[in-house]
Amino acid sequence: MKCFDSHLHLWDPRVLRYDWLSDLPALNQPFLPEVLATEAQAPDAAIVVQADCAEEQAVDEVNWINQLAEYSPIHIAGIVAWAALEKGNAVIPHLHQLRNIPRVVGIRRSLQNEPEHLFYDMNFRAGLLAAARNGFVLDLCVRASQLQGVYDLLYWLFSHAPEARVVLDHMGKPTIIRNEWQAWQSVFDPLADFPQLVCKISGLPTEADWLAWNEEELQPWIQHAIAVFGPHRCLFGGDWPVVNLAGGYSRWRQCVENAISHLTPEDRCAIMVNNARDIYLSQSRGK
Repeated sequence: MKCFDSHLHLWDPRVLRYDWLSDLPALNQPFLPEVLATEAQAPDAAIVVQADCAEEQAVDEVNWINQLAEYSPIHIAGIVAWAALEKGNAVIPHLHQLRNIPRVVGIRRSLQNEPEHLFYDMNFRAGLLAAARNGFVLDLCVRASQLQGVYDLLYWLFSHAPEARVVLDHMGKPTIIRNEWQAWQSVFDPLADFPQLVCKISGLPTEADWLAWNEEELQPWIQHAIAVFGPHRCLFGGDWPVVNLAGGYSRWRQCVENAISHLTPEDRCAIMVNNARDIYLSQSRGK
């Protein structure tokens, strides 16, 4: 089966500064497309998502990814860039700059380590709205404990910009290692009521026991997300190279393909290829 990966990271600490990598020595090294291409189940194409380099290097990160794309063995179809959305309308010049850089199709300002009040901060909301109105797909990286805040944020956003296109990264990061199913489900399921929100089937191995997870443990979570959002609003993400902490890319991709093997060929292709292409590239301003 072909694969259009909706969530790939690339970095090189020799080129840009990623302070968070100092806590993860296994990841504190270059991870480039030619490395992933050696995997038995490497994707055919991918969206590269910003990886929280130093804020002042955010545009440099995008330009660096574009340089890699010129010779990458994996087709880099688009880039989700970083922007300081908490600056409100003051972020608009930065958004305009990103609009003029090839392949930039989305914006992500990770919220997973931020306080709850940021979801309700009017400056942050104004920045998010500005990104939506500038035609960018909005990626949301949050934890399960923040999903109520996500609901409130999206209710506000879609009331102001019904056309906004939003992607929930990593299924909202359910705490699989402690089997906190009910706590996740109760706040995850209502999010499907927003028709412009789609869900990435990604990031689950690192929410489980990194060394001991198995497919039987993760498949119910995957299948529930697809049942709630529907196969045409779910998209596969490898989360490479972070997934290397918990079994690696090929193992995770095989887990997902096995979890969806009961679906029709059309639905499987939607999750593994078409949905990512459609959400990120259908309105990509010709980039």
